[in-house]
Amino acid sequence: MKFDDDKEKTFSKKNGKSISDLENYLYDHINRSSQPMTVINSGSKLGQKKTILLIDDDEDMREIGRKIIQSAGYNFLSATNGNEGLDYILQHKPDLILLDFMMPGMTGAEVFQRLIGSQRYKHLANTPVIMLTAKSEYEVDRSALFEMGLSAFLIKPFGHRELINVIDNVFILHQVRQKNKELEQKIRRTEYKYQDLIENANDLIFTLNNEGDFIFLNRRLSTLTGFAREDWMGRSFFDLIAPEDRVEARSNFNKTLQGKARIFEVRMICQNGVPLYLSMNINPIFEKGEVVGVVGIARDITQRKGLEQEIIELKNFNESIIQSIGAGLVTLDLERRITSFNTGAEDVLGYKADEVVGKYLDEILPPVESRKLLPDIINPNQALYNREMEITAKDGKNRYIGFTITPRIDQHNLKVGTIISFRDISQIKQMQAEVFRMDRLASLGVLASGIAHEVRNPLAGIKTIAQTLEEEFSSDDTRREYLQRIIRQVNRLDELLRTLFSYARPREPIRKKHKLKEVIKEVFMLMDERIKKRNITYEEVIPKDLPNVYVDFHQIQQVFINLYLNAIEAMPEGGDLKLVADTSKTMLHKVDRRKKRFSLPDTESTYVEVRMSDTGYGIKPENREVIFDPFFTTKPQGAGLGLSIVYRIIEEHKGDIRVESEIGQGTTFVVLLPTEG
Repeated sequence: MKFDDDKEKTFSKKNGKSISDLENYLYDHINRSSQPMTVINSGSKLGQKKTILLIDDDEDMREIGRKIIQSAGYNFLSATNGNEGLDYILQHKPDLILLDFMMPGMTGAEVFQRLIGSQRYKHLANTPVIMLTAKSEYEVDRSALFEMGLSAFLIKPFGHRELINVIDNVFILHQVRQKNKELEQKIRRTEYKYQDLIENANDLIFTLNNEGDFIFLNRRLSTLTGFAREDWMGRSFFDLIAPEDRVEARSNFNKTLQGKARIFEVRMICQNGVPLYLSMNINPIFEKGEVVGVVGIARDITQRKGLEQEIIELKNFNESIIQSIGAGLVTLDLERRITSFNTGAEDVLGYKADEVVGKYLDEILPPVESRKLLPDIINPNQALYNREMEITAKDGKNRYIGFTITPRIDQHNLKVGTIISFRDISQIKQMQAEVFRMDRLASLGVLASGIAHEVRNPLAGIKTIAQTLEEEFSSDDTRREYLQRIIRQVNRLDELLRTLFSYARPREPIRKKHKLKEVIKEVFMLMDERIKKRNITYEEVIPKDLPNVYVDFHQIQQVFINLYLNAIEAMPEGGDLKLVADTSKTMLHKVDRRKKRFSLPDTESTYVEVRMSDTGYGIKPENREVIFDPFFTTKPQGAGLGLSIVYRIIEEHKGDIRVESEIGQGTTFVVLLPTEG
């Protein structure tokens, strides 16, 4: 870019300097009067200076431009001709281009046309371009260049402030244009989105005029009713409503015309003749303060209506079941206020439901019994809380009950109350007292016969009733779980009875793969209360990757029940009880602890080794050899059957059991359970 003689004279006349002094003049003038400029971050990273490319064949002007542009706070690049400038554009992607109109080889106009017209520069076509020229406005067709997208013209000569102002303004305008484009695109997307949402909504969306005729209907009408929406445009909304609901629909429509939004339910006519229940939400449409129509949204609630009816029927059914079960069932809110009281509870406690519902539990039971039945603090992680206690009925008599405490959970998984289920076990307690007073029986057959006669028949009745009730519940009824638990517990009790006289009539174990954790979990639930009462600290270590054991589930439960009971009774003043399980690959050295020989040879296999250790009294050395013998016991009221049965069960499972003990230090029972047949 070169200044001609006239321009040099003009500059000299005004400033008293030659063109050779122009660079120094501009540099000094900029340093005296120019302040660093705030960078406009249009489309660039926050805090990053923008880059300006000057394409000019005049070396002096490139240097002058560099000083002006850098002083204003921008990054500066320069190119000497059009081809070099286009390469720089691709390489550096400048934020703005200053382009000299007249250059040898390729003019500025040709560079600009290449930039906006070539696919190679398509991604840079929106870069703002300022054309610099010494030609007058009559010599250059500016309108054509502006139509092509040129950002600005700047006539030479120009001052540094004029150049920077133009650059700043171009950046601002470019930023505004970009934002406008983005807003336009957002508006278009929003229009398409809402149009698509309305047309494809799961709800029926419509508008009515003041006469109640349809002005607009979305596609949902066809899906819901089978009618084509085109057939209903301009027709009355009320013709689509079932005759028995039209009065209510028109009443709500008239109130909406008065400016009040309405929500109501109606039945809609369908092409197949089956009524469709809809929940209507209609709102007035205002124009200049007056209601000119109605917009409505209708949701299909046919399924919900059906579910509501099913819920009512199910509630009535559940009420009849709850009232007919033999167990007492009481529900409480979080403040211990009684909210329901079934017939079974009336029979056990002697109160009528209308006497106690709404009262606090402490009002119908002595405070000591109330707090024992339902402590103030229950472990929230413990789903069931099973205990026995003596309770005072309305007639003042004491009755023994076995009860279960269960938290009442709402649909949000929040506790909203408590469920207490209980049975009168006074007769069972009497039977237990009689059993405890009995002398040791001479044979397991006599003991087994008595227990079978006294206990197994009622168990069969309980199981039959529970199974009958289970069949009456639907498959998705959550209360089936309670009945299934009853059945499982009855089955387990039956297995315990069978195990008790297994010496008299031993049976083959029914072995399957089971997780040791599940076996221990059910046993621990039975022992938990005793452990707490004895102030025993319990620790359990069962690895997650422990292999399954190949055992009879109920028989192995009996083994651990006996081991837990022995450990608890060995620590009457409290202590530590620890159960540790691990994998052990070993060869069993069969030693008959009852002076009998095994027919099986020694075998090496993978076992699960369970070590149960207590800190109790310990076992005397002379007793360690005979503790597995039938009828051997050191307890005044013991029958001497527990460890003998344990040994027999382990023997039938082809496992092993041994004992390690020190007087005053405690005892450890080591059980090896097979992992394969």
